[in-house]
Amino acid sequence: MKLAKRVAIVTGGATGIGRATALALARSKIAGVVINYRSAKDQAEELAEEISQLGAEPLCIYADITNDKEVRAMIEQAGNHFGRLDVLINNAGITHWVPFSDLESLTDEIWDQILDVNVKGAFRCVRAAAPFISKHEGMIINVSSVSGILAASTSSSLAYGTAKAALIYMTRGLAVALAPKIRVNAVAPAFTDTQWMRTHFGADYEKVIAKASEAYPLERVAKPVEVAEAIVGLITGGDFVTGQTLIIDGGLGLS
Repeated sequence: MKLAKRVAIVTGGATGIGRATALALARSKIAGVVINYRSAKDQAEELAEEISQLGAEPLCIYADITNDKEVRAMIEQAGNHFGRLDVLINNAGITHWVPFSDLESLTDEIWDQILDVNVKGAFRCVRAAAPFISKHEGMIINVSSVSGILAASTSSSLAYGTAKAALIYMTRGLAVALAPKIRVNAVAPAFTDTQWMRTHFGADYEKVIAKASEAYPLERVAKPVEVAEAIVGLITGGDFVTGQTLIIDGGLGLS
């Protein structure tokens, strides 16, 4: 898929992997980028300025993807503004940090929150966007995680891994349901050096990242831009690829 004249929407697009992906799309000469945000309004507006400087047209839209009305309104606004929508990148996600062995702390509320955003939220966006994307034979990219593939105790929680595994299955199912007009793929990054991770681990972050790097054949964790470039590569070079999950883990899953 050539990106000229195309428009993409990135959920959770103001920070982390979403931000890196929005910038990578702009650098690849896409026409328009919709930056969805929920709480990061200032970051979304700053990102919009950067995207403009790269030659693409940005549009910031608030929407909570757990709210179907807000999701549909977001897609409608984006479609009306640009006159088209070609790519949906389901990047928005949440987690709660609960040790794998601590089943009692993994409450129903935590399960509901994680599944509502990471699985149902992604589906809401697909359901609303599919009629627009199908007009231009576009693509949907779901941002999953190696936590949905590897049952690693270093994952943030059992619920998070389960949700990301569900997203991988949903990718395969949607690839069948939406063919041939829309291709649906996923990426599954491992530990990625985002501000969100740095904030979570705080003063211990450098020790955590050094320890985590020991498990990777490439001896380091991922950078957001590396995940973003893989996403753009799937979009621009994946015209005969659908239902697949690209693992971005620096060789972590090889051992």
